[in-house]
Amino acid sequence: MKRLFVLLLLVLVAGAWAGQMMVTDSGYVLLAYNNTTVETTLWVFLVGVFIAFILLHLIFNLIFNTRLPTGRFRHWRAIKKQQSARRNTLKGLLALSEGEWSKAQKSLTRSAENFDLPAINYLAAARAAHENGDQAGADELLKKALKSTPEASLAVSITQAQIQVSRGQLEAALANLLKLRRKQPHNKQILSLLADVSARLHDWQGVADILPDLRRSKALPQENLNRLERETLLHLLHKQKTPTAGGSTPEPEQRVRHLQSVWVSMPETASSYDDVVAEYAEQLITAGDYKAVETLLRQRLETRWSETLIPLYGLIDSTKPRKLYQQAQKWLSVHEQSPGLYIALARLAAKCQLWSEAVGFYEQSLSIDPDLDTCAEFARLLQQLEQPEKAMQVMNQGISNLTAKLPDLPLPKPALKAD
Repeated sequence: MKRLFVLLLLVLVAGAWAGQMMVTDSGYVLLAYNNTTVETTLWVFLVGVFIAFILLHLIFNLIFNTRLPTGRFRHWRAIKKQQSARRNTLKGLLALSEGEWSKAQKSLTRSAENFDLPAINYLAAARAAHENGDQAGADELLKKALKSTPEASLAVSITQAQIQVSRGQLEAALANLLKLRRKQPHNKQILSLLADVSARLHDWQGVADILPDLRRSKALPQENLNRLERETLLHLLHKQKTPTAGGSTPEPEQRVRHLQSVWVSMPETASSYDDVVAEYAEQLITAGDYKAVETLLRQRLETRWSETLIPLYGLIDSTKPRKLYQQAQKWLSVHEQSPGLYIALARLAAKCQLWSEAVGFYEQSLSIDPDLDTCAEFARLLQQLEQPEKAMQVMNQGISNLTAKLPDLPLPKPALKAD
C-alpha cells in the first residue's frame, strides 16, 4: 500500500512538471529523409515514441512470441536481489557466530524476503534477538518464520522451546515439548530437550519415562545418557526416604514391598551403577530385609566386584553371622588388596565376637586406605576393648591423613611449654 502511494505521488509530480514544461516551452523536432520532412513539437514526438514502443512490444509478444529486454531486466534485478540476500545472510550468520547480536538480527531480517529459504533467516534472527534481550522481537521473528514457511513448523517450535528454556520459562517449554513429542515421538532433539527440562524441574519420573526412547534413538552421547540415567535412578530412590504427605512412616514390611516394586520398575541397567545398588541396599538394610540385601550383594559382587558395595556386606544382620563371615573370607583369596573387603570382614568378625580378628582386619584396611570413617569405627572398637591409647593413636593417624590434604597456609608457632 505504501509503495502504491509513493508511485502515485511520483506520477503526479512528474505530470505537473511535464505540464509546466509544455507551457513554458513546447520544443521543436525536425525529421528529414530525402525530400520528406516532418515537423512537430518535442512533447508530441516523445508521446509518439512511447506509443511506438508499446505497439512494438505487443507485436513481438503476439506474433513472434518473444519479449523485449524488459523481461530480461526484471530477471537481472531478481538475480541481483538474490545475490544480495545471500551476501547479507552470510554476514548475518557470521555475526551470529561472533556474538554480534544486533548486526546479525538486522542482516538476517533484511535479507529474509529475498532469500531462497526465508525460514532459516528468521530462525537465526530470532536467536540473535533473544541473545540481545529483545524477547518481543524474537517472538515476532518466529511468527514470520512460520508464516513464510508453514512446513517448517517443527523447527520453529523446537527453536521456541530452546528460547523458552534459555529464558527460564521451563513450564511453558515443557508444555510445548510434550505437545511436540505427541507429534514426533522419536525426534532426537525433542527428546533431548524434554529430558533436560524435566531434570531442571526435578521431575525425575518424567525423565525415567523418557530414558528408553533416549537410549533407542541415541539422542545423547552414551556417557551423557549413563550419567543422566544414574542421576535419575538415585533421585527416585532418594525420594523413597521422604515421608508420605500425611507424615506417617510406613511399616517395615510395607516399605520393603514398595522399595522392591520401585527397584523392579527400574531398567536392567540400574544394577550396573554401584551407587544406585548401594542406595537400594542401604534402604533395604534400614527396612530390615537383610535376606534380600545378602542375596543382592552376593550375586552382584560375584558378578562384578565393587569397593562401594562390599563394605555394606558387613552391615547385614543375620542369625548366622558366621555364614556371612565365611563367604567374605572366600572372596579374600581373590581380592586380597581390597580395603572394603577388610572392612566387611572386620564388621562380620565383630558380629561373631571375634575381637582380635576384627582388630586385625581393621588394621589391614587402614594399611591400604587410611580412611577417616574407618579410623573412627576402629577407634570405637578399641575403646570398648579398653585400649584407649591405641584408639587415640588410630584417630590421630586418621586426622593426620586428613590434614595432609588441606591447603598449605601460614600457621602460628606452637606455644612454648613451661618448665
